[in-house]
Amino acid sequence: MRRSVECDVSYQFDHAFNRCLGVVMGFWHTGYAEFHEPTGLGAGEYIPPPPARYSCDQCVAHFPDVEALRRHRFERHPLRQPAMLLRGRPVGALPLTILTPLTATDVVVEDVTRCKVDGRKISPNRLGEYLVPMTREFVQLELGNDGATTRCTLDFRIADENHLAGVELVFLQMARDRVLGIAAVARFIQDCRAFESAMPYCDGICHYLYGVMAKDRSSDSGLHVDQYVARFWRASEALAGFERPLAHSVRALIAFHFNQFEEAEFLAPEGGLRHAAGAFANLLQGLPWHYEAAFSPAPGGAVEDLLTDQDTLQILADASHGLIELKDRAAELLAHLRQAPAGYDRLKRVLLACEAFAAIEDAESQAAARRLARKLAGQPDTNAWAEAMLKRLNTP
Repeated sequence: MRRSVECDVSYQFDHAFNRCLGVVMGFWHTGYAEFHEPTGLGAGEYIPPPPARYSCDQCVAHFPDVEALRRHRFERHPLRQPAMLLRGRPVGALPLTILTPLTATDVVVEDVTRCKVDGRKISPNRLGEYLVPMTREFVQLELGNDGATTRCTLDFRIADENHLAGVELVFLQMARDRVLGIAAVARFIQDCRAFESAMPYCDGICHYLYGVMAKDRSSDSGLHVDQYVARFWRASEALAGFERPLAHSVRALIAFHFNQFEEAEFLAPEGGLRHAAGAFANLLQGLPWHYEAAFSPAPGGAVEDLLTDQDTLQILADASHGLIELKDRAAELLAHLRQAPAGYDRLKRVLLACEAFAAIEDAESQAAARRLARKLAGQPDTNAWAEAMLKRLNTP
């Protein structure tokens, strides 16, 4: 009886095990069979997907590759960057300091459809009117259109008109003494401290005066002669924001020294500097020197004497003559050229000497003119003049 129970238990266990084994085997059998069932693709050819097409987001055009799309967008939908101009000069990414009051017409925007000033929305057409009253503000501008955004910063440091006039009055007092030295500049700075808002104006003038002393090799300047270049550039940058006659005169002299004749002619007041700058500008365009005296070298006033270094005074005196008078001074002009050190002024002396020798109708003078012209041939700024001069000299 006991064995019968054990047999029943063993039988039930074996029967249950076999059933489980059958289920498992059935699972694997079914899965294997399904894995080998046909997929429905048939025996047809594989058809690749259609090629990618690149669409222009500005129009309905489509292109087969990215390069074609890029070329299309560059040619058909050029992206124009919003721009702002103040007094005709573009405003860049660096902060721009505004030193003299703006008028509404000083502010021009291009390709701008939306505008924000310190986060506040302003109509682009009203931007100039919005900026005019500002005197001591630091503002962030955001200019945008459908495809681009430009950000710029304006730093308003507008001096009081009375302070600017005060600096100029102190300068005139120094000019009347007709003595330029370290002590005179130190007194000028000290007297200008009462005009606090105009001290950047004072600084720009001082940089130029230090440069003049260095260029003239003044014994008490404390600067090497080569340092005048940096002082001139600093003065020009500092005074660029001041729309004042004195600032224009200083910048005109600096531009003339660096052979930026068109800029000098634009900035200079009526007189010798403006006419000389115009004559040199015409030369570089291939035009001959004027045949008659364009102006008379009037005696320099106190301001002109103080502002102008000795080399520039001599060049202005030579350039005041017409071609007929110039050729009579050819030997003197050549001596000035030989004595002059290397630098920006040498170009002006070469031009004057060459024009003088070219006007003398003898073989030796003509040969001297050719030698001088050939030295400036092939250079970007002087090639037009050199080619015109060699042609006038019948040079092959």
